[in-house]
Amino acid sequence: MPHKTAPSFPQYGGCQCGALRYQLSRPPLAIWACHCNQCRKQSGGAFGMSASVAVETLHFIAGAPAIWPRQTDAGHFTDCLFCARCGTRIAHRRREHGGRMALKPGTLDDTSWVVPERHVFTDTALDWVTPLIPIEPAP
Repeated sequence: MPHKTAPSFPQYGGCQCGALRYQLSRPPLAIWACHCNQCRKQSGGAFGMSASVAVETLHFIAGAPAIWPRQTDAGHFTDCLFCARCGTRIAHRRREHGGRMALKPGTLDDTSWVVPERHVFTDTALDWVTPLIPIEPAP
């Protein structure tokens, strides 16, 4: 599967109801599909998609995200940013983030260029999922 070229930036996105809008000023550092149980539960699908972005490149331009804190299976603490009105998850920010956060790329207005570079936690992937791109074992 060929990788698509990223469009010009900034890019825009938001929640399903439109109350929460954001601007992404630079391309993601990486995009991946995660097959862990938590990402499947959060996405409601066979895997979750995430795009690593520098914290300073994501700006909320309408509304303010609600935050739900949770502890991950690996023991990290993560703040989940979402729309308080419709519940759409926008991003995850690990508390010891190192300047990055995980944007949910399906919330971008233009997703035509969003292609995962890798699949992670494939040891818990559903049996019927066959990635079209190389997979990596769980860290």
